Amino acid sequence: MGQGVLGRTNRAFPSVWLSLAAPASPPELPRLISAALTVGTVVDVSAHPGLFGGFMRGSDALLMGAGGNEIGDAADEDSAANLIHAHLIETLSAIGREWLDFYFLRIRRPLEEFQLTGALKALEWARDEGHVKFVGLSAEAEPLVVLRAWQFHDAFEALLLPKNGSSFSGLRTLAAERRVGIITRAGPRPSFEPETVLCTVRS
Repeated sequence: MGQGVLGRTNRAFPSVWLSLAAPASPPELPRLISAALTVGTVVDVSAHPGLFGGFMRGSDALLMGAGGNEIGDAADEDSAANLIHAHLIETLSAIGREWLDFYFLRIRRPLEEFQLTGALKALEWARDEGHVKFVGLSAEAEPLVVLRAWQFHDAFEALLLPKNGSSFSGLRTLAAERRVGIITRAGPRPSFEPETVLCTVRS
C-alpha cells in the first residue's frame, strides 16, 4: 500500500483507505475491526460508529467520519452549527476518543448559504479544539450542487468522490487549483492508481 502526500494536509497517507461495513456474521465484528485498525491506514467509521466504537477504545489508529445530512433542515446558522456539533460529539463518544483525523461534510442536496456557513463554523471550532485534524468535503449530490457549495468556501483539505466520479471533472479541477487531496470510493474492481481509494470492507 503506497504512501503519498495528500494535498494540502502536507502529510503522507496510504493510497488505500478502509470503510467499515457490518459483517454478515456478528461474531466476525471484533476480528474485522482489529484487522482494519492494524493495517495502518485511514478507517472510516461513518456507517455505524455506535456498532464499531466499542472495539476501538484506546486506539490511536487513523479514523475518519462523515456527517451533515441534517443541515439542509436547519432554520438558521446556529442550528446548522449545533447539528454538526451534536453529530461530532455522538461519533467521538461512540468511538471513545477525543478526535477524528478526518471529518467529511456531506453535501447531498442544495444548501442555503447560512446552513453551510454554520456547518463550517462548527468544523472550524472542532479543528481549533483538536477534535478534528482535517476537514473534507464528501460529494454526494449532483456535481453542480457540490460545486456551488464549495466554490466560495475554501475550507477543505480533502475531497471524497463517489464510485463513478467521471462526471465530477469540475470538482477535480477546483481540487487541483486549491491543492485539495482527492479520495474516490472504490467500485467492485477498484483501481488503486493514481488516486487514493476508499474501499468498503465487511470481512
